[in-house]
Amino acid sequence: MKNDLDEVTSNWLQRMTALSDINLYSTNLRLYQLQHVFAFQDSTKKQQADYMVVLIDKINANLDVYEKLKEYSEQKNLYSEEEGQHYRAFAQYWETYQDLFFEIFQHSRSGQNREAIALLNGKALDVFTLCSAELSRLVNLNEQGSLDAAKRAELSQRASHKVSTTLLIITVGLSVVIALALVRYITVPVQRLAQAAGSVAQGDLDVRLEADSEDEIGQLTSSFDRMTVALQKARAQTESQQRALESTNEDLAKSNDDLQAAMQHLQDTQEQLVMQEKMAALGDLVAGVAHEINNPIGVVTSATDVSNRCVARIESELEGAQEGPVGKLLNMLKDNLRVTHEAGDRVAMLVKSLRTFARLDEAEYQKVDIHEGLDSSLTLIESEWRGRVVIEKDYTLEGEMTCYASQLNQVFVTLLKNAMAAIDSEGSVSIMTKRENGTMHITIADTGHGMAPGRLNKIFDFGFAVGDKRVKMRSGLSVAYNIIQKHQGNIYVESQEGKGTTFFINLPIS
Repeated sequence: MKNDLDEVTSNWLQRMTALSDINLYSTNLRLYQLQHVFAFQDSTKKQQADYMVVLIDKINANLDVYEKLKEYSEQKNLYSEEEGQHYRAFAQYWETYQDLFFEIFQHSRSGQNREAIALLNGKALDVFTLCSAELSRLVNLNEQGSLDAAKRAELSQRASHKVSTTLLIITVGLSVVIALALVRYITVPVQRLAQAAGSVAQGDLDVRLEADSEDEIGQLTSSFDRMTVALQKARAQTESQQRALESTNEDLAKSNDDLQAAMQHLQDTQEQLVMQEKMAALGDLVAGVAHEINNPIGVVTSATDVSNRCVARIESELEGAQEGPVGKLLNMLKDNLRVTHEAGDRVAMLVKSLRTFARLDEAEYQKVDIHEGLDSSLTLIESEWRGRVVIEKDYTLEGEMTCYASQLNQVFVTLLKNAMAAIDSEGSVSIMTKRENGTMHITIADTGHGMAPGRLNKIFDFGFAVGDKRVKMRSGLSVAYNIIQKHQGNIYVESQEGKGTTFFINLPIS
């Protein structure tokens, strides 16, 4: 019986304890791996790396203990082939996991967190699961071996009891003493240990036994308690790791959502930049066309002036001939010259409006009169409102401010075209400027058909209301919003269906 108990305390339980410690330390190792991958500070990464090195040393130390016990068991024919198979499988998985561990560690140290996470939650997780499974099987086998040894001890105790009964016949007193001693120091502790081992085998790790003595039974009881505590800690660590993995998966899902939102924002910004480049190219074209037209229009104006003076000289030379055919021809020539002069003035005014709108031959950021930009924008889109829309202006006396003039003119054209498109037949557009507390307030209001309240919170989104009657330019309002933001100002809109829409722009004067 003593040999059986020695076998349990000096071999089976020690092997089970070493395996339990390996399971606990490997679980902690994976937990620190997760923390190391998601750590941002170098000091934290170094501290966790040091912990992992310590854990690997502890795992290897317990493996050495197990190997020594394994050699002793093999010499005593106490080591089963099944346990050997599971241990060899575990050793193979453990070597693979250590290689993956160093690969993950290299990825993490070099800042390749995405690759480290993928490897950690992929192949490394699969290998770790296999390692844990083999460790659990080894613990179960050693637990069963402990139970078998304990049962053998119990059988030996029963045999001793029979001997004691025989001796009781010889001497009643001695038999009573021996029987009481056996019951007190062997039978009850062994039975309690067997019952506790059965409870542990069924998954109850809260079982605890108190050692009543320091003999082999007491040592066996203490070892059993240490085993249950180690198993309980391992289970707690596994559950904690599971919760950490679930939390990590939730964080990764949220990070993916944030990344998709950032990508969408980047795409919108790229489209806006493309639109701005197109508008800049259009401005270059407008400036070039205005410059090319300006020279011949000057020639036309000058020639018209010279022709007018020639006609006046001819009239003075042919005084009194206005009633004849020559007079009619002179009158027709004067009418043509008047029409030509008016047309030349009209073209000159358009050229001036184009140059004011583009301003590409001037500094990009400069001090300008905001009213010139509003008036030139109205002139450029005059064909869309002339004869059907009344323009009402209420300008402040001082309209100068520092801004990106050509970009701000683009905003005015967008909002004015938007207002003209909102008026189906006839109506009015009011433009008001006000200078107050270092801020220029610009209001553009129309009497068009207005918009529903549910659409106002998306009006400045890129691609708003494609094909809708209200907004003709797919990205105009979005670009206008970004230009105002670039000036550190703000723009907002109020609208009622059937009553019209008002845009409010507030810009810092300098």
